[in-house]
Amino acid sequence: MSNLELAADKIAIMDVVYKYCRAIDRLDRKLLESVFHEDSIHHHGEYQGPSAQFCDFAFDILLKMEHTQHLVGNILVEVEGNIAYSESYWQAFHRIAKGKDFSGSGGFVADHDPSIDEDVFVSGRYIDKLEKRNGEWKIIKRQGVHDWVRFEPATDKGWREGPGPTPGRGNKIDPAYERD
Repeated sequence: MSNLELAADKIAIMDVVYKYCRAIDRLDRKLLESVFHEDSIHHHGEYQGPSAQFCDFAFDILLKMEHTQHLVGNILVEVEGNIAYSESYWQAFHRIAKGKDFSGSGGFVADHDPSIDEDVFVSGRYIDKLEKRNGEWKIIKRQGVHDWVRFEPATDKGWREGPGPTPGRGNKIDPAYERD
């Protein structure tokens, strides 16, 4: 494999991770499903099983949140032919409104205090095994690791000050989807 082919593969793999984050934050189910091979398995928080069913698990939780934003950095990719391994550090922000009940959901959201609006900050890593099939990299196995979580009473100080679009959520009315 040439250095150019290796670089192209690493960029394609990083794009898979970035698409996952966009799909989660924009509630784009089709995009989320597109990053996993059909036989992919997933272990993230309380969920363990097929990645296709993880999409249901994640959306059940995400639909209860007012806003999410995932940031990814420090992506290390190791390519071995048509198999690759990556570790991606991430941080996420979640705004959870008062009255939302996450009991039974497991994971960090189970600790939400439903008597107040809360801002939740989570940091962790995606440990992925990816496979290139028919020229396309997708996740075949994901381990989501939560390294830390912090809950704070929500505040609107600095929230959405100034002009601009409202945070994209659950539809494609967002500048990221505009192509004009």
